[in-house]
Amino acid sequence: VKYLVEHGADVNKTNNNGKTPLIYACSTGNEVIVKYLVEYGADVDKESQDGETPLFNACKSGNIAIVKKLVELGANTNKENQDGRTPL
Repeated sequence: VKYLVEHGADVNKTNNNGKTPLIYACSTGNEVIVKYLVEYGADVDKESQDGETPLFNACKSGNIAIVKKLVELGANTNKENQDGRTPL
């Protein structure tokens, strides 16, 4: 990830499902990558096509440290996905 970002990769680029690198890092519980992506401008509230943000994925993965970090950075804890559910 570091190599790609240092060579111009967009940290907020989405795939076909609207998922960002930060969403994937939160899903896998990779704290180091989450911190790195946020440091380089990853949007903590960028939504995927299903309306979920990185915080949804951090909660699903059960990684409390990532959840806390995202909340500290201002992630919207009241954001609803397409099903009307919030991350918490």
